[in-house]
Amino acid sequence: MAAVLLTNWLTVRIPMELAGGLDALRAGDPGVRDAAIRIAILGFVVIGVRTLSRIWFFTPARIVEYNLREALFAQALRMQPDQYRRFATGDLISRATSDITFVRAYSGFGILQVFNVVGTAVMTVGQMMWMSPLLTLVCVLPLVFTFVGMQFGIRRLMTLQRKGQVLLGKLSDELLGTIQGVGTVQAFCVEGSFQGRLEQVSGEIRSTNLEMARLRAWMFPVITVAGGVAVYLLLAVGGPQVLSGALTAGQLAAFVALTTTLLFPMMALGWTVSVVQRSEASLERIYAVLDAPVSRPEVGRCLPFPTPGRGPSLSLRGLSFGWEPGQRVLHDITAEVPAGATIGIFGRTGSGKSTLLRVLSRLINPEDGMIQVGGVDINRLDLDDWRRRMTLVPQTPFLFSESIAENVGFGAEAAQIQTAVEAAALGPDLQVLPEGLRTVVGERGIVLSGGQRQRVALARGLLRRSELMLLDDVLAAVDHHTEGELIQMLAERAASQENPVTCIIVSHRMSVLEKVDHIWVMDGGKLVDQGKHTELLQRPGLYLEAWQAQQGAEQ
Repeated sequence: MAAVLLTNWLTVRIPMELAGGLDALRAGDPGVRDAAIRIAILGFVVIGVRTLSRIWFFTPARIVEYNLREALFAQALRMQPDQYRRFATGDLISRATSDITFVRAYSGFGILQVFNVVGTAVMTVGQMMWMSPLLTLVCVLPLVFTFVGMQFGIRRLMTLQRKGQVLLGKLSDELLGTIQGVGTVQAFCVEGSFQGRLEQVSGEIRSTNLEMARLRAWMFPVITVAGGVAVYLLLAVGGPQVLSGALTAGQLAAFVALTTTLLFPMMALGWTVSVVQRSEASLERIYAVLDAPVSRPEVGRCLPFPTPGRGPSLSLRGLSFGWEPGQRVLHDITAEVPAGATIGIFGRTGSGKSTLLRVLSRLINPEDGMIQVGGVDINRLDLDDWRRRMTLVPQTPFLFSESIAENVGFGAEAAQIQTAVEAAALGPDLQVLPEGLRTVVGERGIVLSGGQRQRVALARGLLRRSELMLLDDVLAAVDHHTEGELIQMLAERAASQENPVTCIIVSHRMSVLEKVDHIWVMDGGKLVDQGKHTELLQRPGLYLEAWQAQQGAEQ
């Protein structure tokens, strides 16, 4: 701030030295050389001080940008999966890039210009008032009227900028979705449809940017015209005063220079107002993410995992859940999971099996009292500790575009990764892959088959040696021989004397379910039946119908 104000003072002093030099030149005074030297010195000092002011403003702005990006990424990692329904991926990227860039522009150049404009305006107008209040009024009035008129354009510009930011987020989301699903797009020959959607959004962005360009095309030249009008009025009113001796020629020249000096702050003020308004919109979008409450009901009352070192018992007491009020996905589920037991879940597609596992893993938080873990409400368990003790292998696993080893171990030791891979029956597949464990799987594991992706995800879960395993139909894409090996391995883990594991397996295969301790049958979000495999085959119902259908298909 001190450097900016000093720059403004020096900028005002140069026209005054110019006035003194011109008057000395007209009078034949040899002091004109001294005035020229002082002007040159002031010019060099302005260069140095202005450079320092930029460094001292722009560097903190970069630090602000860095801190905001760090905070936004950390918040993205803290937010629970259900919160991502509010923020599309492309929109989050837009907030983390273009919105933060606008905040950096405001916190650096924008704030600098606020002080610069205020300092220049006060010092310049004050110097002009000291020389001639009448000429100051003549010079300033056209600039003030022009600036007031520009505010209407600036408000419209701000509206368009907000619209542009939303459209950029939408464009990012369209691009990401298309690239991530390019295989599906090509397989169904719907490139034209996706191209049309992208062109529609980009067309809206183009129209918005063109309208902003049209606004800027007349807003800033208007100030230049206003400056020309001010100089014309200055000469018209000040010229006779010079002829009458009320004003010196040097002072009139200083007025012209000071008017020109005043033009840039007027132009910068319009730009600064635009930047401030746009960064305000950007900060609203950024803090909508940063201030979003994270779904952590255990904070302030959290308890440790109740049965460290062995599988916990689970008790479901009237568990219900819905994404929207009045639209339940799970309905009043009451059941018990003994410690160390292996529970199978069977049901039609859309019966709520995956949602149930998401609730048990606390990717979605249930209501208080609906799930007990070893006699403790699941919402009172420390979420990080709970997830360290629990492993969820989803039906559709997400694989990063890294090697198989990185996807399984996330930096674990090679021996641990190898053990987990062999336990997941992935060994034969690694022998035919070009680089074995070092094979890069591509975006979302595109180079692997469905069964291979599921077993990579299963190996990832097995490596953790957790006390509770939730497996969401992870054996659906493997052959029967591999399925038998995996079921045997899971049974051995569950029966381990050293580290017994509680296991819940969602599956449509009867060959899997007949080997578990107990089976839950779900339909329409409800628990409609439960029992052992042999018991469920003794009574009519969904399970018996599915078993008969599978037996007929095999025959």
